[in-house]
Amino acid sequence: MTRRTTCELKRMAREFLTGNYAVSMAAMLTAALLPAAVLGPFTVGITMEFNFTMATYLAAAFIVEVLGQLLVAGVIRIHILLAKKQQLSYKDLLWPFFNHPDRFLLAALLLFGILILPAVPAGICMFYLAENTTSGSIFVAAVFIAVVIAELYIILTFDLIYPLYIDRPDISVIYGFRMSYNLMLLNKKIMLRLH
Repeated sequence: MTRRTTCELKRMAREFLTGNYAVSMAAMLTAALLPAAVLGPFTVGITMEFNFTMATYLAAAFIVEVLGQLLVAGVIRIHILLAKKQQLSYKDLLWPFFNHPDRFLLAALLLFGILILPAVPAGICMFYLAENTTSGSIFVAAVFIAVVIAELYIILTFDLIYPLYIDRPDISVIYGFRMSYNLMLLNKKIMLRLH
């Protein structure tokens, strides 16, 4: 495996973006701003106490976040088309909405479920065991750091799910998770051998 220098990678990126910069930037901005704009009206009247308004906001935030993953997959499709030097347009952002959206939505739900796993016990621990003492604060900080590390590992392990679904429309959701795990594990072994 040949390693490219930073200069080579920058040059390649400029080549890929030549003539496509506006489309890729517009797609990324849409994927970032549209969910926030849709969620905006639900933030009116939010307080820190749990009530009907807070429950409505949380439900809307969950739905918007899951549907927003289709836009994220659309941005990834645009990046894949750029890397393959194929023709692309802004409409490619919506490609996941019309090509097996159920797989992308199911993958997003499954990934959110996996990400919640380390957070739930940590939240319970922090709620019941944390005190307003120095040792309690250190414990909360340690638990928070452990959860962040666990979630980063999960995100990096399954980072290839959407590109796999875009490139291989025939694979199932579970098989996509397994392939992502195996590819990332293989990549980690290759990187360790290079260093």
